[in-house]
This record gives sequence, C-alpha cells and structure tokens, in this order.
Amino acid sequence: MVTTDIGQDPDDQQSFVRLLHYANEFDFVGFIANADSNYDHEPPLVRDDILYNLISKYALIQDRLKLHSPHYPTADYLHSLVKKGSNKNGVKIPVTDYVGPGHDTEGSDWIIESVKQSSGPINVAVWGGACDLAQALWKVKETSSREELATFVKKLRVYFIGKQDSSNEWIIREFPELWLILALDPSGDKWASSYRGMFLGGDISSTSREWLNENIIGKNPLASEYPDEAYTGGEKFNPHMALKEGDSPSWLYFLSNGLNFPDYPHWGGWGGRFKQERPNFFRDVQDKYFDKDKEAWRMSSMATVFRWRNDFQNDFAARAHWGSEDQDRVNHAPIPVISGNPDDAYVEIPVEAGNTITLDASNSTDPDGDNLSFNWMVYPVPGTFLEANNAIIEDTNNSRVAVNVPKKAKGTSIPIVLRVVDDGDIPLTGYKRILVKVEH
Repeated sequence: MVTTDIGQDPDDQQSFVRLLHYANEFDFVGFIANADSNYDHEPPLVRDDILYNLISKYALIQDRLKLHSPHYPTADYLHSLVKKGSNKNGVKIPVTDYVGPGHDTEGSDWIIESVKQSSGPINVAVWGGACDLAQALWKVKETSSREELATFVKKLRVYFIGKQDSSNEWIIREFPELWLILALDPSGDKWASSYRGMFLGGDISSTSREWLNENIIGKNPLASEYPDEAYTGGEKFNPHMALKEGDSPSWLYFLSNGLNFPDYPHWGGWGGRFKQERPNFFRDVQDKYFDKDKEAWRMSSMATVFRWRNDFQNDFAARAHWGSEDQDRVNHAPIPVISGNPDDAYVEIPVEAGNTITLDASNSTDPDGDNLSFNWMVYPVPGTFLEANNAIIEDTNNSRVAVNVPKKAKGTSIPIVLRVVDDGDIPLTGYKRILVKVEH
C-alpha cells in the first residue's frame, strides 16, 4: 500500500515511475493519492489523475516487461487500486481537523477493507501525509472491539518518510503496538535522515540530469514520464537538482532482493537501517563512512542508504531497458548460491568460537551468462563501514572464502553480506546474507 502526495513535489512522480518498473516484485493493494497544506506555492489538490496517467504509460510496456518476468500485473488491475485520500492535513494543522467523525475518505475506507481481507501483513509506505492511515486506525478503534483492533493493527507494517503531517506523531502516540519505522535522523534534522541517502552523500553522479537522460528518460514510455528536475538543496546539498526520490526508501525497504529483510530493521538494506527504540518502533541509525572530500571518517544516517546507491541505480537502469528490449538484449541480476541455496532467504551457519569456516559461492549463476565478481563483507557492524572487521574474512573478493571466527565472538552472531556482480553493460548485483551463529 502506498500513500502519496503526488503532484505537490516532482519526487513522488519519480518514485512512482521507479516503483512501477518493480511491479512484479510486490502484491499491490492500494495507491492512495492525498495532499497537504505544507506547500505555500500551490493549493492541496489530490492528483490521483497523475497515478492513472503513469499506470496508462505502464500499460504500453506491460507486455514487454512480462518477457522478463511473468509476475508483472495488468494495468487494469493497478488502475483499480487508485483511491482518493484527504487534502485537509499538514504539519501545522491539528489532527482533529482531518481525523475523526466525518473525515472518512475513499483511501481510508480502502485501507480498512484491504487489511480486513488480508491473511498476512500489509506494508504501508507513507510518502506524503499519514492522514488516511490515521483515519482508518481511528475508525477501526471506534467501531471495533479491542480484540478486533489488535488484530487489525497487527496486520500492518508501516514506514514513515519523516513526519509530513500532524497525524504521524498522533499515530505513534495512540497506537504504540503498531509496527512502525520512522525514517528520521535522531537529531530530528530531516536533511540528515536516512531517506535523503537516495540523493545525498557519497558519489552523487548517478543523481544527475545527464545520468537520467542516459539511463532512464527515453528508454520506454513510462520511464520518459520521470521528471528530470526536483529540489535537492542546491549547492549546499546536491547541485544536480534532478533525481530526488526522497520517498523511494519506504518501498525499497520491502523489496525482496537477498539483502533486505523487513523483519530485521537493524540489518539494513536499500531502504536504510534502523534501531529499535521500543517494541515495534524503529528509528534511523548511523553508519560510519569515509568522506573523500574531507578525508575523514564520519557518521551518517544517509550512509545506510547511499552505500547501496550504485547498485540500486544500475538496477533501475536495467529495468528501464526491460520496458523496451527483449530478454536476450538486456541485463538481469546474478543469482548468488551458498550451500546450494539460491533463493532470497538468508543462510544461518552454526560455528564454535575460535574456529574457521569456509563459505563457497562458486555455484552462483547469471541468467545472461555474464562473468561474475564477488565481494564479502561484515555488515552491519556498529560504528563501521565496509572495511573495518572484514579482517576476519580471508580474500574478500574470491568466490570461496575462509572466515576466522574470533573467540571473543562467543554467543554472538556475525552478519555477512555477499555481493555478486556481473559484467553486463549495466553491471547488476545479487545479494546473499549469511548469519554465522557463534556457539558457546
């Protein structure tokens, strides 16, 4: 489920264009268009028409995409999921002005119906205001038994991109049992938050207008709807003023790619890494990275996202080509295999402290027959970024490595990430997570 204030900032349209290229990876249940009063330059208009238009562009490449994956849904089905939400919210508007009696929307009703009909969890990626989710929670609380409310809340996994209206804080306060990620730097500075890693920090060359025109825009009718201009902070932050997509981490977090595991926010992935502040509530955590410009080590929440930027940008570029090319003319990600396990599940390996184990990924494959390179790293490690603590892995760039488990690691788990990269025209990455369980 996505809630979006699309039309009020070009980055929501950017995010939705990318998301539709990944439509085969999700079971979508709703796209709720809302609006807020946070913008002085325009009125809060609900622009569900933009969602319909982008899905119509998706329809033009639907058959081509299915050549690469049979799981792409039909455009007709996606159209049926578009719903109107609220336009009465904002950070300065009291929550009682848009949550409560008389404030039901098509979107809030759809959330209630979707959750009640679902047999499993529904991931709610909140791009714009959380107003429609708040109204749905309020109504269920008012019209259901305590047990029914508990069942409803338990089915939700929510990812907030910051706090974009007053209902964010209201939901956090009123529903403490709700599983929720708040992507917001511990300092409260939204410009330092994890989701800004989509376009801030690290190598920002792939956020430029030149990169977009070379790799995305013009590659297919849907990709051509990607806006090439958005506010990225200018000279102070990102001077390209092109790719922003500040909301994309909210759904990239739930993407099954061998790296992301939504049940474990502290593991990290394309949508960031988070620490638990209380049961079911998670906030940004910082990674250490080397700032080449300042020649110094720094800590940043953004680093939990931008460390993967080269991988997820190349992946998007490849999918843009999927929308216009046959399967044998474009690249597809390699498939890492460890212990005969090729799926996206993580591998758990028990070992005694002080021993050495061997990890073998030599049976990894590539759908296009490309050559593969390998990189192993310990991640996450508190206070480290890539290099530190990788000393326990011998020859981190080999397909088969020895891991020397320290005696002091007794009773802990060592998280290892394998990156397998092909040598296609657009190099793509496959991931495998290994959890080394160090026995007492």
